[in-house]
Amino acid sequence: MTKKIDFEEIFDSLPESIIIIDKDLRVLDMNDNAESTFRISREKARGQSSSAFMPEEIDRVALMAMGEGRTVIGDEIKPTLRSGERISIQAVASPLFTNAGNLKGAVIQIKDMSGTMFLNSKSTQEISASKFENLILGLAHELKNPLSGIRGAAQLLAEDAPNKEALKCAEIITKEADRLRALLDTLKQLEPFAKEVFELIDIHELLMEIIYLESMSKAGERIQYKQNYDVTIPPIHGDRNSLKQVFLNLIKNAAESIADKGQVEVSSRWITEHRLKGQNSMSIEIRDNGSGVPADSLEKMFNPFYTTKKEGSGLGLFLAYQIIAKHGGAIFVDSEVGAGTTVKVFLPISGV
Repeated sequence: MTKKIDFEEIFDSLPESIIIIDKDLRVLDMNDNAESTFRISREKARGQSSSAFMPEEIDRVALMAMGEGRTVIGDEIKPTLRSGERISIQAVASPLFTNAGNLKGAVIQIKDMSGTMFLNSKSTQEISASKFENLILGLAHELKNPLSGIRGAAQLLAEDAPNKEALKCAEIITKEADRLRALLDTLKQLEPFAKEVFELIDIHELLMEIIYLESMSKAGERIQYKQNYDVTIPPIHGDRNSLKQVFLNLIKNAAESIADKGQVEVSSRWITEHRLKGQNSMSIEIRDNGSGVPADSLEKMFNPFYTTKKEGSGLGLFLAYQIIAKHGGAIFVDSEVGAGTTVKVFLPISGV
């Protein structure tokens, strides 16, 4: 006996968001991924105008498809949903006909473009890591010895300072020497990657550990941390210390972008739209409702020594990018001034 095909099960298992509308742009049905993308249940969406929860650009693509009787591919857009979340998507609409050949509506396919955006974004241009690391490590080594001499001389000057002005100058020299020493210590993180140990890591356990530590900090008193993980994601191969450094930096940045009380949400999900180096992949998203990043800063934020912080070294995000790249992944940042920032870290999952 032939088993009956469950089309609803197939519909819901499709990796992309699908919305079916009638000629008047009212929603007839949608799959599970569409519910997740637009944060609305199919029961609530059915019968509603698609413009109630979807951007008008998608309606235009659907109308064009129905009017011309052909599949229409829309431009990539970055709408802000009613929930306040900003997404990057592309709509593909095809006309839907009855068995008699009459136009019934349209089938809209929504493609998540996040996976392609980080490949094209100026803010994630690949840097010649090996040359830069060798240069920086060489400079760090050469600077440490004379810096120690400068600090020692400043301390001697402070002990025999003839007046308050000379003492103040000596203290400034000592303070600046300590600051440069701290910067050189930060540069040690550029040590050859071969020293790092790859092993199976429960990425969710690592994230929960970081968030627990951050919630105990002073900033944790005013930040609400939300966690939403896909527990079906298996352990990944990586260096625990390096990845901890990356996510600690990103979560700290998210909290620091919030002036008063706010929220930082950390989530994970499978990526079905694309593969990283031929492997299945996952994304970790860190979303805040802080001040946001201006467009001109967004393009430079992964450059070495670029920072908007008064006491920042400008190496945190640069190192994060290098570490994730060496894990076979990538980072994409989307931000809107006054609305907040979303950082997406893509990592491969080998052996799945």
